Amino acid sequence: MRFTISLILAVVCTGCLAAQPLGGPVSLRIPASPTPQYDESLSFPLPGSDRGTFSVFGPPEVVTPVSDPAAYRDDVDVRELYRDLTAYADVPLRYRGTVWTVVEQNELVFVQIKVHFGSGPDEWRAIVVMFPTYRIPVDTSLVREGVRVVVWGRPRTMLRFSDDAGHEVEQPLLLGDRIEVME
Repeated sequence: MRFTISLILAVVCTGCLAAQPLGGPVSLRIPASPTPQYDESLSFPLPGSDRGTFSVFGPPEVVTPVSDPAAYRDDVDVRELYRDLTAYADVPLRYRGTVWTVVEQNELVFVQIKVHFGSGPDEWRAIVVMFPTYRIPVDTSLVREGVRVVVWGRPRTMLRFSDDAGHEVEQPLLLGDRIEVME
């Protein structure tokens, strides 16, 4: 199961890096110069933000973690991400949950987290948080299956894959800004 999930995550998330934040493939153009040039036609306004626009070849501040922890919302129910991820695209969110799976793939660490929304044992939904380790180091000796964590990140797209039983599964993929193990 772990191998299957890691293989699927590797393939899908590699594609996600070249996808729009709201999902779907993007036909990227190859820039003439090694440095991408800003093109106004490849941008759209960020929802609920006054930071300007996001571009496929966006400015560095778009992928830089938000420095103020108070800027991360913790009032968004995880089920809302499943219902309408586009409403929360690139909105800084914070979730508490239990690590279900950790997959390391080159310079990426994917942490699948069970986020509970009620008191019952079956009242949870899973999210996948992707951490580019060149930007956000993740100590996988501490972040492991069964550990309770707090994650800070921004929703990017819905991750689609087949589970071990062959059922198609969709889970929100967040670009991780920070992760902490709870004692």
